[in-house]
Amino acid sequence: MRKTFMGLFLVLVLTALIVTGCSSSPQAGDQDPKNIKVELTTEPAPARVGEETKLVATITGLLDEKNTTVQFEIRQSDNKGLPELIEEVDYSGSGHYSANFVFKESVKYDVYIHIYNGELHVTKKKPVEVAS
Repeated sequence: MRKTFMGLFLVLVLTALIVTGCSSSPQAGDQDPKNIKVELTTEPAPARVGEETKLVATITGLLDEKNTTVQFEIRQSDNKGLPELIEEVDYSGSGHYSANFVFKESVKYDVYIHIYNGELHVTKKKPVEVAS
């Protein structure tokens, strides 16, 4: 009976190791942050004061887009005023993330694109010129 129990225990342990070792989905620990690239565009281009502007981030180099969350943080380049955070960002596939925003002043802004995937958090900074 002891041999049967040990054999069953060994089979269960080996099965658990095989299942966890052969996972096909990429893990956040496998993602090299240096491989993540971001391009930011605006619609319309250039962005205009007081008009709704669509911010579109095209992100490449992600191993797991489906489980990625993106946020936009908007700051004036001279750091005057408080930053604004856009947490509701739409994902339209193929690395495209977008949100609408109305710029209040005709100045240069910095848009920080926060990329979250599991324990991974990468931030990319992109400039945006806003016309009057």
